[in-house]
Amino acid sequence: MKPEEIRKHLLAQAPVEETLSFLTSEFMPAVVARLNEIGTRRRMALYGGDRVPENERNLTDVRNRMSLLIEYKLAWIGNDILSEAKIGDFFWTNVVANRFPDLEVRSTNGSRGIRVEVKCLEAVAEEKSANFDTLKKDLNPDTDFVAVFLWEWFRDQAAVAWDRAPKILKCYVFHASSLAELRDYNWLNNPPNGLGNGFQGYDFRFAVNCNDGTYNEEEGNYGKLLRIWPSGAIYAPGLSPLLRETSTLCRAFEEDVIWSGFEVLAADILNKFGGGGVVPLSNAAGQTAGFRNTKIGMILKRRAPKAKEQVDACKLAGVKRAVVLTDKYQWSDNELIGNRLVRRDQGRKPKHLISRLSENSAL
Repeated sequence: MKPEEIRKHLLAQAPVEETLSFLTSEFMPAVVARLNEIGTRRRMALYGGDRVPENERNLTDVRNRMSLLIEYKLAWIGNDILSEAKIGDFFWTNVVANRFPDLEVRSTNGSRGIRVEVKCLEAVAEEKSANFDTLKKDLNPDTDFVAVFLWEWFRDQAAVAWDRAPKILKCYVFHASSLAELRDYNWLNNPPNGLGNGFQGYDFRFAVNCNDGTYNEEEGNYGKLLRIWPSGAIYAPGLSPLLRETSTLCRAFEEDVIWSGFEVLAADILNKFGGGGVVPLSNAAGQTAGFRNTKIGMILKRRAPKAKEQVDACKLAGVKRAVVLTDKYQWSDNELIGNRLVRRDQGRKPKHLISRLSENSAL
């Protein structure tokens, strides 16, 4: 990265579309590469039998802790990049107040450049609940962005003898005002039943729900990143270039996040269950719909939504048993009998899948 490019974009001296492109294609990939270096990962790794809690409350605490570490590392690495570019008159800083944003670029004279909210998602989480609920009035369309880091634990062995270490799979950068516009348009145009004589909307502080004419603060669901702009949503007023780009990124983001989590889960489960090496499993259209070993296949339902597609995928792969997972990784264990997949077991949590597969190994 050239120092003049870094300066122009981080100080918000370029059109916001160009800065979004710079962050997406140059700056954040450089940050991700450094986050994934052994020297960084070893400082966040698990050692000597350390375990991540399995109960949901404490597991959420671990994920929140990892989000904070990634946020702090982003600011640290960002300042390293500036130092290496011989830039000393502005810097990345953490925002102390618990509000948008998490990070800002500040000049030594106190003036402000871009602002970045940092969100982090663990790929295998069933409920990927990172929430962007900042009101549009609190966003600057010329300076504000949301960076979402997708991460997961890996047992890869390195020069450091960790048990597991986090690795960043990808970083997505959104134009914050455009993301908020799509979020609000979708939410306001899809109110729940039972409003009574009231309305769903916003006050000066937060989103407001209405139930049978009674108002209450929205519970923190409408800003969940995987719900902001669902498949099939249409922005009726017409999309500006930035809104169109944000809409396209939302769709790609949803697909990537769900598939990445499934890919990690499938590899882990198939390796633990045994049955040779893990290879891709394709649907009839040739798209990768899951993975298999010599014993069993695992299919992501969104890649093969119809029963016939799942049967065809099993036949193409030559497997007689298939676990089908939903977007939230709820699962069903099925046996291929003739031209049908017959359900033998099902569950809500993938963490129970290995033991249940072993119990049903006679299938």
